[in-house]
Amino acid sequence: ILLLFDVLSWQEAISGFSNPAVITIGAIFIMSRALVKTGFLEVFADFLAKKGGNRKWLTIFIFLLTVSIISGFINNTAAVAIFIPLGIDLCQRFRISPTKVLLPLSYAAIFGGTLTLIGTSTNLIVSSIMEEMNMAPFSMFEFTKLGLIFLVLGTLYNMIISKWFMPSRSIISSLTRKYHMGSFLTEFKVGEDSPLIGNAYKG
Repeated sequence: ILLLFDVLSWQEAISGFSNPAVITIGAIFIMSRALVKTGFLEVFADFLAKKGGNRKWLTIFIFLLTVSIISGFINNTAAVAIFIPLGIDLCQRFRISPTKVLLPLSYAAIFGGTLTLIGTSTNLIVSSIMEEMNMAPFSMFEFTKLGLIFLVLGTLYNMIISKWFMPSRSIISSLTRKYHMGSFLTEFKVGEDSPLIGNAYKG
């Protein structure tokens, strides 16, 4: 609009696209997508989850910590999107409500964004503005010391809130009630020696 009314010149209007911060943010999105497509993060996350074994809250702690660390180097939204399926798998494995994992997951990504210069786009923008004002820009790990404090305290807060204060809600049961599907669903358990094992059945 400012360009149409000659408030800004063409050079001023497009100058933001040549800003190093904008270019870096674009590169981070490309790198994040590459990590998603290769499946590296999923394999890495599954490995860490297995390390926790059957210890529910230890596994969740490792999970949230992993999200935070990776979020320091890729886009927060990409980090959350990558780990949501694993978070749901953990909920099903340990029979806990998804609300106890998925909301802390989003906060874990925010905590991780405070670890590095590229952890969040606002860090890059502020650093770029400082450079334009002939001030020394932030270094890659200048935020790390304070970020680690924030990360540790935030993760502990996440665990406490998740374990004792987050409500337990079942997504499946709520959908069942909403769409009146209760009379159409049947659940049964097949024993280890059942003759049904290996047979295909049509509903």
